[in-house]
Amino acid sequence: MEGQTIFKVTKSKTVRIATACVWALVAAVFAVTWYLVFIEPFYILPFIIMLATTLFVFGLLFYYFAISPKNVEVTDDALVLRRVMGRKVFPYADIEDIGLWHGKASEMFRFCGCGGFHGFIGWFSGGGLGSHFEYVGRYADAFYIKLRSGRTYLLSCDDAEKAVEKVKR
Repeated sequence: MEGQTIFKVTKSKTVRIATACVWALVAAVFAVTWYLVFIEPFYILPFIIMLATTLFVFGLLFYYFAISPKNVEVTDDALVLRRVMGRKVFPYADIEDIGLWHGKASEMFRFCGCGGFHGFIGWFSGGGLGSHFEYVGRYADAFYIKLRSGRTYLLSCDDAEKAVEKVKR
């Protein structure tokens, strides 16, 4: 392989709408509840509960934003998933099988993660893959990676066929 190739992860319309709706809902709910906390008389217990809830919710939303996929890079020795913050490296020596995914999103069951907020990210089951971890922006562009350790990942990127072909070579 000559050098590296970078494939962008495009988010589906469903992901973009879900992300916008979640942010709008969170902003509306927290604006109203914070207003209610600060109306007279002020009590410390509701303030502390609201502060803890706000920090937890925004921390969770930030976590999923931070691990959402940006692009997939095919280098000479590894497949690299670049996220908003950080990266996940899959050395070719660890990859047992790779291929395009032809399942249906409706066949997926989410154990833990988000189903559309900045992507489909988390532990899922089904779709012919069994239990697996997903970093998917659009299911139409999805491909799977089965590692020698037994773990399976479902990733997506533009021109997934070309990415899979480069890794197989």
